[in-house]
Parts: sequence; C-alpha cells; structure tokens
Amino acid sequence: MAEPGGSESTSLRGTAIFAASVTVVLYLFGLLLVGFTVSEVGSGTNSTPMHQCVYAPNLPEGAHVETHEVRYLPVHVLCRTTDGGHFTSRVVPSWLNPTLAVSFATTVALTAAAFVQADRRAAARQAG
Repeated sequence: MAEPGGSESTSLRGTAIFAASVTVVLYLFGLLLVGFTVSEVGSGTNSTPMHQCVYAPNLPEGAHVETHEVRYLPVHVLCRTTDGGHFTSRVVPSWLNPTLAVSFATTVALTAAAFVQADRRAAARQAG
C-alpha cells in the first residue's frame, strides 16, 4: 500500500536535487569563465595587467590598472587601480550571479520543504 503524500515527497526531493544541480552547474560555469581568463594572464605580450581590466568599458576615467583579484562569492574578477580604487571586470556575465543566488535560495527552500514533509510523514506513521 502506498503511503499518503509519497509521490509529493518524491517529487519535492527530485525538484530539490534538480535545483541543486542547476546551482552547481552555474557556479562551475562562472569558475570556468574566471579560470580561463586568469590563465591567460602571465603569458604573451601585454598580458599583465589583465586585458579584461585594462580595456574594461567601466574603467574609471584616468585610472591605471595595477592588478586583479579573483572573488569566488559572488564569482567575479576585481580590478585594482594604482590610486587604490577598484571595479569589477566584465569576465562573468551580469546575469550569472543573480541567477546563481536565486537557484541557491530555491535549493535551500525546496530542501527544507522536503525535510518538513518527511518529518510530518514520519510523525503520521508513528501516530497511526
């Protein structure tokens, strides 16, 4: 005999696993973009400072790029200027980090709902 709510529980767990998979794929995509870009630094003519920082469309007026720094949460490359300022390079698409945040929040919410539903099912099983 099938348990009441068993198919909903399986569906909820499956959706939570799917959301977690999407989150992991998005994060790995961002890391790959940053990794490939940073791997180009240090090889070839005019590679340091990073090309994506020196020719960034959001480079402040009159600023000279000194170095870059990789950040992992949110995934981006931070370009530092000689005057102490900084700006974000456009290595990572602007949609990636917000999508990653929504995907992560969805994963957490679905996982919590699956745990609550499993707990309720276990309590109902003990009571009945």
